[in-house]
Amino acid sequence: MAAEVNIYCDESRYSNPEDPYLVIGAVKCLRGKKREIVGELNAIKRQYGIGGEFGWKSVSKNKRDFYKAVIDWFIGCDDLLFRCVVVNKKNLWSADDEDGFYVAYHQLLYHWLATNSTYHIYLDKKKNSAKRRVETLRGKTELRMPDGCCLACMEEVESHECALVQVADLLIGCMGYEWNEHTEPMRFPDASPFKAELCAHLAHRLGRPSLHFSTWASESKFNVFAFGE
Repeated sequence: MAAEVNIYCDESRYSNPEDPYLVIGAVKCLRGKKREIVGELNAIKRQYGIGGEFGWKSVSKNKRDFYKAVIDWFIGCDDLLFRCVVVNKKNLWSADDEDGFYVAYHQLLYHWLATNSTYHIYLDKKKNSAKRRVETLRGKTELRMPDGCCLACMEEVESHECALVQVADLLIGCMGYEWNEHTEPMRFPDASPFKAELCAHLAHRLGRPSLHFSTWASESKFNVFAFGE
């Protein structure tokens, strides 16, 4: 019987032109587990009095315990997996930013799709995204899917309506902050000390000295692919 899988994607392109890396990432779970996973996350939000959307942009010191709790919950949630592609923007091998979007998404998705599985893929809706971007991405994805793999849907969702897109946003935010060295106060004296603390907390929970790492393709829980290095 084919597995039904949900994937929730987001991207962090970093508006600072001096930042060398962009990060694109996603969380993945069995479709039948989604309600249970979101229920656990909502319980954490209620515990810490978080009523609306959360994500990397809203990370702040006064929500310290909540964000650390979300990371701890993610690490302990065997049903929720993460993968990201950290892209050196200078070596993206693309004609322009829009082409780079498709190149990065191919690297993210292709190596995360398995045979005999049906996928439902949700992307964070961007205000300034190109027309027909999702339709084009779906066509490119379907051309390069493993045998026996099916794409049931690929659609944009509003992040404030999708808790698991918010989780993806938080995790890729941590990765981008570390890889672009915003955790180094000598380089970025105005950077957020708490965001650096949150990056260190995630690294510690992963058993890593920092988040500046890549993994083998076989790593399932927290998979990192450094592309264009």
